[in-house]
Amino acid sequence: MGEFAKMTDAKYEDGYVRFAWGEGDRRRQYEISADALLQAFDAKDATGAELLDAFERGRDQIQKAVERTLNTPTDGVMELGSGDFEQKVARGGYSPPDR
Repeated sequence: MGEFAKMTDAKYEDGYVRFAWGEGDRRRQYEISADALLQAFDAKDATGAELLDAFERGRDQIQKAVERTLNTPTDGVMELGSGDFEQKVARGGYSPPDR
C-alpha cells in the first residue's frame, strides 16, 4: 500500500476505493468508482490492487477534487466519479482497453 493510501486509510471495496480526508470532526468519507480510476488514472483492470495503484497515481487530482467538495454538505459518503477528473481514456465498466 502506498503513502497516499495509508494517509487516507484507502481500501478497495465493492468496485470502489473508499478513503477518509480531514482531521477530527472534519474527517469525511469519500469513494472513487472503479470507472473513474480506469478512465482518469490508467488502472489496468478493476482489481483492488490495480485500483489502489491508480489511486496513488492520481493523488494530486484526487486532493483537488476533495478540496472542491469541502463546503458541500453531506450526511454520508461523498462520491467522486469520472466527471470529477480529466479522463485519459474512454473506457470503464471494467472492460479492457481497445487494442
